Amino acid sequence: MTTTLTLTDFLDQIGTQPRFFGLGRRISEIPREHFTAVENAEEPWPQPFQQAAWLGILFNDTQSGEPHLWFLRFPLDEQGLLVQTARDEFLRRIIDSAGQPDSTAGHSTDQLGDNPFGFKPNEAQMANLHARIAHGQAQPASSQYAHALEYFSGQQGFDQWQFVGLQGIADLAVRHDEHAGLLADAIPLLPAEPFNVLCGCLENETIGDGLVDSITRRLQTELSTDTPDPVLLAAGLRGLSSGSNREKVIAFTQAALDSKLGSHPEILAAIAGRAWETLYDDALRARFLQRLAESGQRAFDNILADLLFLPVLRNLLLADIRGSQQPEAVRQAITAFIQRFTQNATQGNTP
Repeated sequence: MTTTLTLTDFLDQIGTQPRFFGLGRRISEIPREHFTAVENAEEPWPQPFQQAAWLGILFNDTQSGEPHLWFLRFPLDEQGLLVQTARDEFLRRIIDSAGQPDSTAGHSTDQLGDNPFGFKPNEAQMANLHARIAHGQAQPASSQYAHALEYFSGQQGFDQWQFVGLQGIADLAVRHDEHAGLLADAIPLLPAEPFNVLCGCLENETIGDGLVDSITRRLQTELSTDTPDPVLLAAGLRGLSSGSNREKVIAFTQAALDSKLGSHPEILAAIAGRAWETLYDDALRARFLQRLAESGQRAFDNILADLLFLPVLRNLLLADIRGSQQPEAVRQAITAFIQRFTQNATQGNTP
């Protein structure tokens, strides 16, 4: 009887102490015991994105002690469980390329380039992951941190944002508790670009009431203008998405959906991609489906298919799909979605 080698087993065998990070929707560390259960297909992947598991693994080289990062993308089945044959194929390729499983030679990020399961995170993901790792290990922030802190304090004027480094903003965001007052004071005064970047970093953090209130006021002011900026509103929704006060986050998300931009692709994508937990609320989910149906069938199909992979939301949405109380536009969109799903299932494709 053969025993399947898992990623955790492999990394243990070569003497590393890996840490696992989910990268698809937010950057969040996955406890080892939880990752083991996911890898063994005992639990669904916690935050799937685009029907896949996006994974970062941090470990140290057993010879040099230098840290390495792997970035991996594995497919999920319809229940959100890891497709283990993909994991097995990844390990086979790694072991074959190394020549033996007891050496980390050739396991650096750069040498995953020809592996079909590797991917390259974008600049924002890298900055936020590095900030999270350094802060978690009580290491100093980057050299850009001091400049970012100075900028958000308003000392040089908020129009001087062009030279503020992304890594510095990520370092500041991961330390938001230490600087909550400073950030809350700055948010109403920031130009759109630094506001959007800051919110893109804060989406990975559980921010408190002060920051939630400050971002919300900024977004309410934007909504009250004659031509609100959908990109800024979407960024703000992302920044609010992990806020600790769920009632306030839900209330503003509802306000955004009720606004004249409520069916804008940027708004809907921000809610589905980052603020999906607000959709656990029945009333908000119903409004979201209505605005999603108004945005067009293609967007409806793509976003609904993505959301159906989320463990909690899947059952709620399936109940909505089977329900009979939907508005006509939503019923029509659901019917078309099911027809497409059935057609793709018959052809062996994912919707």
